[in-house]
Formats: sequence, C-alpha cells, structure tokens
Amino acid sequence: MATYTGKSGVIKISDTPGGGGMISVAEVKSFTLDSTMDTIENTAMGVAANSRTYVAGLETSTFTAEIIYSQQEVAASDPIPALLLGQEQGNFELWPSGDTTSATPSNTKISGGCLVTGYSISSSFDDMVTATISAQVTGPLTFLAS
Repeated sequence: MATYTGKSGVIKISDTPGGGGMISVAEVKSFTLDSTMDTIENTAMGVAANSRTYVAGLETSTFTAEIIYSQQEVAASDPIPALLLGQEQGNFELWPSGDTTSATPSNTKISGGCLVTGYSISSSFDDMVTATISAQVTGPLTFLAS
C-alpha cells in the first residue's frame, strides 16, 4: 500500500473572490482538513433491544493552515484576496503530498469552495512569525487522484 509524506504539501486559493485563477500560498507549515457528518435520530417508541437508531445528516468541513508569515500576505503586487476576512466565497485546493500530477503513487487534490473565517498572526521571541488561516468549506468536497 502506498504511503505519503507531507513535506511537499501545497495550498492554493483563488486569486479573486468567487473564483478565478489559483495562487499557491507561500511558506505553508501545516494544514488540517476536518469533515464531520451530522446524525439525525430516528428512534421510534417501542423499538426492540432498547437501542437508538440514526440516519445520516449533512456534512460539515473546515480547514486550517499554519503558514510562516511572509510578504505575500501584505504585498499589493501579489495579494491573495481570499485570505482576507469578509470576502465572498473563494475556491481552494489542498494537496497533502504535493501538486505534481505525474507522481507515483498519484497525489490527491482536495478542492471546493470556502469562506475564510479567521486569520491570526503569532509572534514569539524564539520562533518565526506565523499566521493561521481558518476556513469554512461551503458545498461539497471533491477528491481527485492526479
């Protein structure tokens, strides 16, 4: 079975709200995609074995990314508008093991639409200045082996 390392992971975000071209986010340290499925109880009175039963509800996904704070976040010449709070939905791509399309084993691209819900900057005397981006996925996720 194929395994992967995360050292070549890539995040891409649309360069204009609502879509557009994709720009790689610079200096990514890590990212996490969380997906959960709501459950809806459908237990009826008098059920055998006194057990609750459930059906699937709606999926919710979010992602966070830790990046080394760089000129890309503030440069007017190379902005990433979707990183700014309060903008329209943008598109994103997460490549956990790199965006090389001819890799063996093949790399996975996870993509969809998102709203950036948080952006924080952290500075410490013994570490690099970092930023954390939080986003709410809107609509379905797409998984594609490239």
